[in-house]
Amino acid sequence: MAPVRVNKTWVSWVVAASPLALVVAAHPALAQSGEKITGHAAWSIWPITPEILILTVLAAAIYIAGFARRRRVAPPVSIGRHVMFFAGLATIFAALQSPIAFIADHLFSAHQIQHLLVRMVGPMLLALASPAELMSAGLPPFLRRNVLAPIISSRRLRAVMDFVMRPLVVTVLFVAALYVWEIPRLHDFALLNEPAHALMHITMLLAGLAFWWRIFDRRAPVSPFDLDEDQPWWRLFGPASPYGLPYGVRLMLLWIVALSNIILGAFTALKPTELYAAYDKVGRLYGVGAMQDEQIGGVLIWLPSSVMCLLAMLVIVQWMALNEVRLEQKLRGAPHSNSAALLHPTTAAELIARARPKNRAMALGFSIVVLSVFVATILIGVSANPSRVIGGRRSAAAFRFAHLERPASPTAARSGSPASTSEASSARPSDRAGPL
Repeated sequence: MAPVRVNKTWVSWVVAASPLALVVAAHPALAQSGEKITGHAAWSIWPITPEILILTVLAAAIYIAGFARRRRVAPPVSIGRHVMFFAGLATIFAALQSPIAFIADHLFSAHQIQHLLVRMVGPMLLALASPAELMSAGLPPFLRRNVLAPIISSRRLRAVMDFVMRPLVVTVLFVAALYVWEIPRLHDFALLNEPAHALMHITMLLAGLAFWWRIFDRRAPVSPFDLDEDQPWWRLFGPASPYGLPYGVRLMLLWIVALSNIILGAFTALKPTELYAAYDKVGRLYGVGAMQDEQIGGVLIWLPSSVMCLLAMLVIVQWMALNEVRLEQKLRGAPHSNSAALLHPTTAAELIARARPKNRAMALGFSIVVLSVFVATILIGVSANPSRVIGGRRSAAAFRFAHLERPASPTAARSGSPASTSEASSARPSDRAGPL
């Protein structure tokens, strides 16, 4: 029987999604009842379940086995990548099985911390670790042949992944995974319903793994040395492409995500009314009021998530600089090649031709940034002053209604109390005079 050839890109995606099993098995413990538990005692609750513990230990064991096997035939993986893998695994485990999971069911702000860990921090660390090769090597041979290879070789799966992993699509899914579940009705329903709560965390983790894998894909983008005129340019952006996304595209995707966090966080923090009533039903911990709790949650959506995007941008900029160094070294090895002429044009026409695509991309990027900042400013202003955005007639009518004199009660009129006197004196002259 001929051996099955497996695309490493699909292996990386399937294996990177293994932490999703943690959320699927964790759903019975995600929405526990604990109305009578005090805030101090909440930190002593560790909702450990055997399924989560076994899956976490199993994932770590597979990784270690893969590391031991790969070390014999390939250069060892850096210590930093090992640390990031176990840190990402521990982050997801802590978000679902530590006291954070219980407190998140009773505080909107703590729930946003849990979402930050499940959707951003954990997947970011796992994507930076790039554990696909080690974990696939750590699997038993019969699992690789009979389970992993058929899944990855599926044409339908490839078609779906080719669409889902496109830069714009995966970014929209990543943003929607947060925005959809922040809709008050859906959020309250998920908080009170265990299967829906599990689905919330599943979609967030899955979207996070997909997005951050595209951002921290260790494959370098296409260079002039690798250009193929017969290959359509959009094929270079697909997940099955041998090249990663251009670093400028990655930075733009991170900017879009950061902007979406700012808009949603600002709206949640600056809104004038309470939105999530389910926390009052289950009981809020620490005596935190509803508005204060939701304002803190909005700030957590706003600032920490944006800071994570900023840190990711710094990593991408560093990778961009290292890639330029590699290209320069490769150029020195072939100074008279056509690729060298593309990198270092010798005439003005060649220089203009080479700079034109970059200039267009830069202009488009600046336009998107300026437009997004303009839209974000308007949306933040709307969330901070919603009453000023309502139609003029409605606002004026509401203002007049709020200042109308209330009719005096019969008791106050007979007693002639100071309150009734002051109310009468504050009325308009036309109201005190009565009909002509």
